[in-house]
Amino acid sequence: MLSTGNEGCKCINQTSVLASELQNRDCTTATGRPGVYLTHDEKRLTLGGSCVAYDYGSSACLQHDLLHDPKCQGDLSTAVIPPYCFQTWCYVDAKSCKKNSAEDIYKSNYFSHFSPEYDVFYSYSTCNTTDYFWKQQLESLATNASVVGGISITATVPRDDDETLNKKWPDGTILTPRETEDNYFDDTIPFGGIYIDYMNSIVKLSKGDIRNVTYTHTSRGSLNRYKAGSRFTAAVPDVQNGLVDMAVGDFWITGERLKMTSFTVPIVYDKTVLVVPKPGQKSNLTYQTQKVFDPFTPGLWAVVISIILAAALLSVWFSDREMAAKKRYGMKLKLDQSRRPPKRRKFAYFRLILDAILEKGMFFFSAGIEQDTGASLPHKVLMFGFGFFILIAVSAYVANLAAFLTQSGLVETEFRTMKQVIDKNVPICGHPALEGDFRLIWPKANWIISDGPDGIFDMFDAYARGDCKVLAIGKESACLDSRDPNSVPDQTKTGISFF
Repeated sequence: MLSTGNEGCKCINQTSVLASELQNRDCTTATGRPGVYLTHDEKRLTLGGSCVAYDYGSSACLQHDLLHDPKCQGDLSTAVIPPYCFQTWCYVDAKSCKKNSAEDIYKSNYFSHFSPEYDVFYSYSTCNTTDYFWKQQLESLATNASVVGGISITATVPRDDDETLNKKWPDGTILTPRETEDNYFDDTIPFGGIYIDYMNSIVKLSKGDIRNVTYTHTSRGSLNRYKAGSRFTAAVPDVQNGLVDMAVGDFWITGERLKMTSFTVPIVYDKTVLVVPKPGQKSNLTYQTQKVFDPFTPGLWAVVISIILAAALLSVWFSDREMAAKKRYGMKLKLDQSRRPPKRRKFAYFRLILDAILEKGMFFFSAGIEQDTGASLPHKVLMFGFGFFILIAVSAYVANLAAFLTQSGLVETEFRTMKQVIDKNVPICGHPALEGDFRLIWPKANWIISDGPDGIFDMFDAYARGDCKVLAIGKESACLDSRDPNSVPDQTKTGISFF
């Protein structure tokens, strides 16, 4: 007895869907029965398909593929039959199966391009078989499916002479800029570079879906029309006008170019930055002297000075002040009031405190203390603590000093943000290909757009002439350009984020 599926997810009859005239895919099966083509394409058999009877997949769990799929019709004794052919399955009601069972169900991609009323769903698990082999078959079909039908493509390549795009002599040598300019329109000299290699790799990976790509130059008409802009922009109208199928290269996707044609998904994102004059270095005596104080913060220096003052005052308090005053200044602090002027006594104390401050300061800066065997015990305890503090402070200071002495200070740059540049009306050199986007995003900026055909090189020339003070360039394009680095202004080495 034939199985009609597990409880809650029964096989259903979809004959009316397959027989519908709306699909316009009628055919006659090998047995002479009326049927319908199974195909993944709306345009009937452009990808091939089997002619199956209208009751294909309906009503019962059967080996429907073994009965109808040409790949399953070989001689079992000589041919290798795919394992999915032997699995039973049937069409099911998706709503019922989702609600009343735990069976795995799938939407058929043979009919998925029609309206929802023609959607059909199938299940292997309701027939107690596995969908593993059918999934393998679908993956194989997706891998080997043709997308563009083995077409041949003609692609224009903008004139360039770096590692991304170039022309090469037969020995593989890249043409110099001068040679490229003279031989750009000679298609017998092949194009090369990273993006040409990338495109050739795509052709190989397509396994014949793209038959070949023929590379050619941009038309003189487009180059003449956009001679005051970018050579890459000039290549886009050739695609728009149907002269070529595509353009190959590292194209910026700009508003102007999008109006002419569509672009592929980007493979590189080029971040545009604002390049400002390189800050100068500080080399004056004041800056070099200031480095001595850099290892400690102002707050920490205040702590050090406070401890020195405290140690000095306590040392005076714990010492024999009478003896010290007599020995150092020839003064007696304990004379009778009638014989001792008050001002002279205050002066003696002031001298004792000042001497103590200077002494403790010298102890600190010389990283040591004086050994006084005749000092009182409190004074010795004080000096022991002060000596330990000196050990900690000097160790930390010396550890940081070497790092600060090797630093080269930079003069504060005049421009730190795009807003500052705009507020000061500073001239900004920009790439002609990005002019529309620049003026749209920053309409108040003082843009200087070169009218030459060499893009970023013309920007550097304008900067060298003093036409602008800062540059707005793409980091990726600037790194890949092959111009002699010695010709790029040394002042333009610092970048800030632009957009």
